[in-house]
Amino acid sequence: MPFLYALFIGWGLGTTLAGLFAVIIPCLIAVGGIQAVAGISTYIERKIAADIQRRVGPNKCNVGSLLGAFARSAVANGKAPSAGIAGKLMALALTPAVPLLDLVDKLALRFAPGIMIFLADGLKLIMKEDIIPDPADKPLFKIAPTIVLAAALGALAVLPYSDAWYVADFNIGVFYIAAITSIEVLGILMAGWASNNKWALLGGMRSAAQIVSYELPVGLAILTGIAISGTLSMQGMTFDQFGFAENGGAYASGWFWQWNLFHPAMFILFPVYFLSALAECNRTPFDIPEAESELVSGYHTEYSGMRFGFFFIAEYAMMCVTCAIAVTLFLGGWSTGIGFIENALMTKAPTFVNGVMIKAPEFHWIGTILHLGMFCLKTYGLVFIMMWIRWTLPRFRVDQMMTVCWKKLIPIAMFCFTGVCIWQIVRMPILGRGYGDALSTLTFWLRALFAISIVGGLIWYFKKPLTKEQIDQREMLAKANFNMGTAL
Repeated sequence: MPFLYALFIGWGLGTTLAGLFAVIIPCLIAVGGIQAVAGISTYIERKIAADIQRRVGPNKCNVGSLLGAFARSAVANGKAPSAGIAGKLMALALTPAVPLLDLVDKLALRFAPGIMIFLADGLKLIMKEDIIPDPADKPLFKIAPTIVLAAALGALAVLPYSDAWYVADFNIGVFYIAAITSIEVLGILMAGWASNNKWALLGGMRSAAQIVSYELPVGLAILTGIAISGTLSMQGMTFDQFGFAENGGAYASGWFWQWNLFHPAMFILFPVYFLSALAECNRTPFDIPEAESELVSGYHTEYSGMRFGFFFIAEYAMMCVTCAIAVTLFLGGWSTGIGFIENALMTKAPTFVNGVMIKAPEFHWIGTILHLGMFCLKTYGLVFIMMWIRWTLPRFRVDQMMTVCWKKLIPIAMFCFTGVCIWQIVRMPILGRGYGDALSTLTFWLRALFAISIVGGLIWYFKKPLTKEQIDQREMLAKANFNMGTAL
């Protein structure tokens, strides 16, 4: 992070140490944060499943005391005559913490019933025995979960969390993400092959076919964004969607209709990218590699304990990464989309030379925190939609999954990419004749009209009165007294 580097330099550290710490500390924060998000996401997904499918949720099967009961159990075991040194030390450390942990349990039960379940899951995975089948290829079996997790965590390094909060801003950040996330398929294949299990092998082969296929529409969507923004930097894509111009003007105000989502080609490509991201994350309806009904659990059938936990964390981490890429590519990154707020929080305007921005704008620290919150809100909003889809749609067959990719998504993505390239070629002589300002103004107002129409249509759709059929269905469900846990 730039401000950390400047802070360490001010403390008298050398440039080498300052640069090293400015990278290591954000990496540790990002890795720790994504693990916490993965754990809490299991609770949120259970809640969503309970609401959508009218089933028992975590608030109905909550344990009243988890941390306190665990601490009291550890203290009792440590006081036993047969306890070892480690048990006695743990009992000594947890004895004064029992009242505090009991208070945490009560607060959790009062304000977020069932939230302790994700901690119970983590403790269960940590304490479970690590079982490796005798016929397995042990070196590959052990390293496969680490590779899958590393592929997900490695992409966190170039995500633009805020205007000044990021680990690194590579000028080839998009290529870096495409390369490191592709390693995931190697880990999945290794897990399937090394397990020496037919279910795991079939799951690994399915995953390889699926991920390699759906990387093509994802790549075409990203290439289209690169052609529009003219940069491979993730931060550069975000700043491009502010609509900054050397001469200023209304079309450089940073409103949400400057986002790539409201470009005609990118508006079509957004669902293409999102469906392909679902497939790359092995999420329903594209969870063919993990299909419980025919493959038990797919490529991680033979895994237990924390090795299975690595796959578990990697899935949620990859969901966050793909959604963060979508936010950067389509939804303006960390931008609030409200022009007067962005202008009010800007302390230094961007610097241009011959129409090219050579120095990015700088924002007040309040703006930096606001941008961080906006980026996280957008990202987790898309993660929520992924969870929503999982508990709504059934699983595709393998042939349907491939048909959607090769016969639907790839042609649509190719058409949009070709159209954008043609437009960029046609646009060059227009700019060369000095009509750049007029073209930018026209584009600004056309995008504003399109974006406001879309938002207005969505508001009307969700606010319109219910039809008679919908009212009758609601009354029928109310009279039948369907509640949580009742099968429809």
